[in-house]
Amino acid sequence: MAIIMVFLKVVPSWPVWLAIAATFGGVLIMTQSDGSQTINPIGVLLSIASALVYALFIVIINRSKAIAGISNSLLTFYALMVGAIVFIGKILSSDTAITAGITTGADWLNLVGLALLPTIVSTATLAIASRNIGATKASVLGVFEPITAIIVGTLMFGEPLTTNIIVGISIAMVAVTFMITVTKR
Repeated sequence: MAIIMVFLKVVPSWPVWLAIAATFGGVLIMTQSDGSQTINPIGVLLSIASALVYALFIVIINRSKAIAGISNSLLTFYALMVGAIVFIGKILSSDTAITAGITTGADWLNLVGLALLPTIVSTATLAIASRNIGATKASVLGVFEPITAIIVGTLMFGEPLTTNIIVGISIAMVAVTFMITVTKR
């Protein structure tokens, strides 16, 4: 994210660079496994592509004069529409039914809940944060999304909370708190 900003001639301050490095280190520690799992190269490439698109989305929201007048609601609609088109394209190009795995009313409620909170609310608040505090800080604050997912997974679904996860979360939270308290906008 910060590298994209440098190409746009907006150089983040040293506290932001430090927070990015520490957050990245915390995430690396969080994702360390016990060695029993293998890394899927396609998954790594998809993750990198996803991070790049996410970063570009934040930078474009923050820096583009063409979309400066577009409301956050309309911007969220467009972003989610692109995601829906990609999703439908993937479904149509596979042998999977669009409602595969959704068999009960609870499944539909879970799907609606997933659409509202982590998708619509997250995208809308990302647009607002990017415009108010800047693209780089908004992306660093985005580290709280996976942390929230880990906490929910642990509390609601009984997923293991390892020492690596606790250390990684602690480093990321300290880095983000440092960045917020040391920098102005």
